[in-house]
Amino acid sequence: MASASTVDCQLTAFNQHSDLPIVDLRSEADFVKAHIKNSSHFPAAEIATRLHELPKRNHPIRLCGSAEQLRLAENLLEKKGFQVAAKLEWNTIITARLQKLDLLVQGIQSKRLWSPAPIVERFHRQFLETDFLKPPLIKSALDIGCGSGRDSVYLAQQGWQVNSIDYLPGALDKLADLAKNNHVNVNGMMIDLQDSSNPLDEIQQQFDLILVVRYLHRPLLPQIKQKIKRGGYVVYQTFMQGCEAFGKPKNPKFLLKPGELAQIFSDFEILLDEVEYLEDGRPTNVFIAKNR
Repeated sequence: MASASTVDCQLTAFNQHSDLPIVDLRSEADFVKAHIKNSSHFPAAEIATRLHELPKRNHPIRLCGSAEQLRLAENLLEKKGFQVAAKLEWNTIITARLQKLDLLVQGIQSKRLWSPAPIVERFHRQFLETDFLKPPLIKSALDIGCGSGRDSVYLAQQGWQVNSIDYLPGALDKLADLAKNNHVNVNGMMIDLQDSSNPLDEIQQQFDLILVVRYLHRPLLPQIKQKIKRGGYVVYQTFMQGCEAFGKPKNPKFLLKPGELAQIFSDFEILLDEVEYLEDGRPTNVFIAKNR
């Protein structure tokens, strides 16, 4: 075991990066028993399959765990392009020091390191009525083209009953894992949205919210309108014409025309209709409307 002086040096170096997220590699039992406030639990055995839950690769992180857990995780993360700024080898001396500093808490709560699409957070913060999700009412959401599930899981954390569609089995596996790791329930559905003229017909309900991010299949748009309850919302963001000058997608069938969503949802109350440019210059249409 490391000496007290070695531990103190290690802890000082670790705390010099107090603004960086902490990834705790220990077992769930150890994490629940005691962990550093605002740390995030990624058991060492799972980290290879949960890289998509970590911050972007240019955002450094801190690690804590056993010596072997730290060695394996750091090797993996560096090979994948992640930056490890500091490490803390967990032992009884560290536990005592952290307790003395009042930095330890108990429980399963793990800080989320990933974020949903900005439009999803903006919708909740700026456009959703304060009492829309107030119990005992349960509001339903449909996430079309859910990918790895960040938006779906975020909605579930806010109190939505979420159904999520994707055609790729790998995406739905990531969705299920992300929901499990964040202690929420999300219903993933494998549906090929381009396989028929009315692919949403097999879903026998309407929704209070339909979310579509970075996906466009024009024949689906009339069905989306039909599936939104009176008083419900559509939140849509995807690429526009002009994107082809910067990168993919280049095919016109995947690029919105200016004003296209506003025309399709002209009988809705349009709350937001803006052009937003991604960091690489690609234009997207950010659109929110409410069914009257």
